[in-house]
Amino acid sequence: MSRILIITGGEVNITSSLQYTKKKKYNKIIAVDGGLKAAHLMNIIPDYIIGDFDTVEGCLLEKYTKMGCHTRRLNPMKDETDTESAYLLALELGAAEVDIVGATGSRFDHTYANIFLLKRGLRDGVKVQIITELCRISAIEGDTSLQRKDIYGKYISLIQFDGSAKGVTLKGFVYNVENFDFDTDKTYRLGVSNEPAEEEVHIHIDRGCMLLIESKEDKFEGNT
Repeated sequence: MSRILIITGGEVNITSSLQYTKKKKYNKIIAVDGGLKAAHLMNIIPDYIIGDFDTVEGCLLEKYTKMGCHTRRLNPMKDETDTESAYLLALELGAAEVDIVGATGSRFDHTYANIFLLKRGLRDGVKVQIITELCRISAIEGDTSLQRKDIYGKYISLIQFDGSAKGVTLKGFVYNVENFDFDTDKTYRLGVSNEPAEEEVHIHIDRGCMLLIESKEDKFEGNT
């Protein structure tokens, strides 16, 4: 199974990102444009650097190119965002799992576009997760089980995505439901800030897709 890390150009908390990524073994690492600075601060040498290079420092790009990193320069006039292009590269490399850091930030348009990569991962049979300082975001459908010890934080939010989620059953949570429809027009706010009540929780979705957002209660310890 190939696991790939993408470091892209949004907000990256170096301390929390290092704590998370050091627990994983990645087969390949891709830095995306300005995300190369975060990779540099994390003392990570990426296997690939990709982007139209409008936000990366030229001297930093030159340094890592000389170190042997494969570079893919993209035409600025393109249909895909740089992060999506990195995801497509991950597919080329045979990814079964993709973790993305730096996918959120002040550019909400890029943040929202990146979230759709989670749903694309479902279509492609790839487990895609966005990792931030305070949360881990993924997209789920069908049946999902989680162990309390593996959950990223205290809270679990489940929000229908790109349409309604029909026939949702939650078991093992503080707030459980049975065959409930998360309808985009009526119950858009429900599902936020649930918590596990048992050591294992179960989620079933008959039809549709939901965002699974695991959130910490407070800021990462040691962050300043």
